Amino acid sequence: MQNSLSQKLVSVFLYFILAVSVVLLAIFYYKTSGLTLPKEATFQEEIDAYGSILDLFIGWAYVLIGIAAVAAIVPAIIQMVSQPKNAVKSLISIAVIAVFVIIAYSLSDGTPMNLIGYEGPYNVPGTLKIADTMLFTMYFLLAAAIISIIYAEVAKVFK
Repeated sequence: MQNSLSQKLVSVFLYFILAVSVVLLAIFYYKTSGLTLPKEATFQEEIDAYGSILDLFIGWAYVLIGIAAVAAIVPAIIQMVSQPKNAVKSLISIAVIAVFVIIAYSLSDGTPMNLIGYEGPYNVPGTLKIADTMLFTMYFLLAAAIISIIYAEVAKVFK
């Protein structure tokens, strides 16, 4: 009984999210259908014309991302609390990823690049160090995935 009630609540919630999204789409269509921009409109003119409508969509996107994050994290936490043995395995996996990130951070370089014609705010040591850390972490995780696939296939041969 509890399971069917929770399924009904989730279904109603999803229909509510769909309805809000459809209403926002209708508002966007209604507000933008009458806008006429010159053919050579600059990017700033387009932002000025569509800005408030786009702000509404960006806000809705943040809400949807928050809902997705809660939907992904809360069940995992509940499962970790209800099954502590599996929680240890999950925590070990998180610790391994943290080690990868720490190694990647120690390997990353924050030296600003010499980019001709670029005066933007992103060529600074902090941003570059974080970008390098993310790249190295992805390289490590890709290598770990490939090694684990090869290990699994070789282990099947010897069983």
